[in-house]
Amino acid sequence: MAANNNPQAERARTRPDLVAGAVFIAIASAFGWGATRYEMGQLVAMGPGFVPLSLSIMLGILGIALAAFGRSESADAPGSAPWRGGALVCISLVLFGAYSRDLGLLPIVFLCGFLTALASPQNSVVSALSIAAALSLLCWLVFKVGLGLSLPLIGPVFGSYQIY
Repeated sequence: MAANNNPQAERARTRPDLVAGAVFIAIASAFGWGATRYEMGQLVAMGPGFVPLSLSIMLGILGIALAAFGRSESADAPGSAPWRGGALVCISLVLFGAYSRDLGLLPIVFLCGFLTALASPQNSVVSALSIAAALSLLCWLVFKVGLGLSLPLIGPVFGSYQIY
């Protein structure tokens, strides 16, 4: 099979990557500019603008790399939108924002991790449960053990089972 040397096909193939890269760069620029209004601090004593600026720089680099080197797999029109995945991710974000204080760290991370893992059609219920359990364990290790934050592990909705 001969290689396709059609510049029209190459341009059509990379257009979604260019648009995604441009969106990443625009978001990174906006948040990076907003982060410069806060004190940066130093690496050992970070100010409130340090992490947002760092994440903005990383997102900008990702956007540049995607725009420069990204390639879609085909020039065909994209298939149907992944509505199930998008809906599950949005639902998990709303649940996290609405119920994280009531449920506590471990239940809300488990629930949101489970729903988000189910967003991929490649994950089964068993794999989604294992992903959710691993995320909950990781959050406990990072936030409670590592950083020593005073987040309730189990929230007040569980009554006497509330754990700090």
